[in-house]
Amino acid sequence: MRHSRCHVPQMILHNAHVHIVDRENTIEQAIALAGNKVLAVGSDAEILALAGPETRIVDAGGASVIPGVNDSHCHMWEAGMLMEGIITFGIPSIAALAEEVGRRVADLAPGQWLQGGSWIESQFIEGRMPTKHDLDPVSPENPVVLERIFSTCCANSAALKAAGITRDTPDPKGGTIGRDADGEPNGLLFRSAKQLVRDVMPSAFGDSKFGAGEQITVAIRRAQDDFLRYGITSVMEAGVTPSMIHAYQRLRSGGELKLRVNLMPCWHGFAINEDEDFSDRLIGELGLSSGFGDPWLRIGSLKMAIDGGLTSKTSLRTWNYVGDDHIEAFPLRLDPKALPGWVGEAHDNDWGVGIHVMGDVAVEMAADAIYDAWKQNPGDRRHQLIHCYYADADVRRKMAEAGIIMAAQPAFIYNEADGYPKLLREEQQRTFMPLRSAIDDGVVVTMSTDIPSAHHNPFWGMYAAVTRKGMHGHCLGTEEAITVEEALRAMTWGGAYMSREEEIKGTLEPGMLADVVLLDRSLVGIDPEDIRNVQVCMTIVDGRVAFER
Repeated sequence: MRHSRCHVPQMILHNAHVHIVDRENTIEQAIALAGNKVLAVGSDAEILALAGPETRIVDAGGASVIPGVNDSHCHMWEAGMLMEGIITFGIPSIAALAEEVGRRVADLAPGQWLQGGSWIESQFIEGRMPTKHDLDPVSPENPVVLERIFSTCCANSAALKAAGITRDTPDPKGGTIGRDADGEPNGLLFRSAKQLVRDVMPSAFGDSKFGAGEQITVAIRRAQDDFLRYGITSVMEAGVTPSMIHAYQRLRSGGELKLRVNLMPCWHGFAINEDEDFSDRLIGELGLSSGFGDPWLRIGSLKMAIDGGLTSKTSLRTWNYVGDDHIEAFPLRLDPKALPGWVGEAHDNDWGVGIHVMGDVAVEMAADAIYDAWKQNPGDRRHQLIHCYYADADVRRKMAEAGIIMAAQPAFIYNEADGYPKLLREEQQRTFMPLRSAIDDGVVVTMSTDIPSAHHNPFWGMYAAVTRKGMHGHCLGTEEAITVEEALRAMTWGGAYMSREEEIKGTLEPGMLADVVLLDRSLVGIDPEDIRNVQVCMTIVDGRVAFER
């Protein structure tokens, strides 16, 4: 038996497969929790002997007990905003989407906005993006805006009218207004053109610089309850503005945070309307750096971005998509010549940086900037390449040497892979998100959802990492598949390591924070096809039950 101090536990979970998630992948039968820490792990007999008259004893029925899931790259406040409206993930057709919009609009007053998102055209049997022509018949009097998983939104005519978008409206810098053959806007707004409707929305989406503070707070409250249902006890909130930081601080001060939060402030390239003064002050004036805070609310890395998205064909790459004979030019999200200087400045001031990169050119560019900063000033900053779809052997070598983390989202495979045969050539499918190669090369890998770009069910991501399959069964090839144990470590310990908190959370070793999840089945020897059916029975945060099914 492994134990910390001698206390009477308030809870024991036994008859379980307790995944410690240590380097040996140790599995015990039982775990005892005392206060907000793991007291002991061991056999049923050893742990049950610690029970007192007030100890709650839970028979797990042979199911797995795991550390709390760390969604190490997501947008929880934005998920909460979408939960207020309509989450479009998994709706099978544009006809069904319009039907759902119609049902929601029926409950709204005329003129009231409906927001939603997380769709991708490959989920629809029609195989295309929805337009205003699909939404207008069911929402003639209510502005509707539905966000794609990346870079695009679909607005109905009422929303376009509210934003003043007509056939005469010019494309904004860095964006495109989709149009019908006759030049009329069709409701699709690409990249920075989304801001045209965001500026008139009665919500936090309408002010990307400062946001609507109270609405952000309400959205966070809403989202964190749903995150707990999926065993998520920690999140890395990626790309925060001052208003978002204030909202989280208010919740922390009021004792309303139900899970642990790391905040990634927006830096160069991330926000549509970037507050460069805020970014520069973070580095130069305020004296803060990554890791500032406490176990409930902490400052993480700086969020940067170089290229766009894979399915939006805005990734910076050397290869062509299926059916393309050239690589279309598009605006990058930052000046690549300035990237090394920005990364070096952050690194020298003890900040980690997390850089959004998808195409192979962007991945190499970010890896080189971080690697060079590390070579000039060796130090452990827990920098990350976010998404990192195409990292070749040389990039992975630099990542391993400099301690650069691969912050991956296998949930994208589950969400998007079924549409990849029409988008990606065989080589790009096979080498997509090289988890197996990264782990074998010594790169630390984390797994997250990036909600609202995918659903926040972490076990759909685990399923995709282990099987390499999309929700409808398309397999990208198993060369880059990883094991259940490796996926579990990336979902738990990986996020704690990325935020410099591996000494206090991420495993179930005695003395660690009691962030614990009881599943409805065992992960030991599980049929890979059954992973996506895993449900959470109980989520414990800081030693207290935060969710129980």
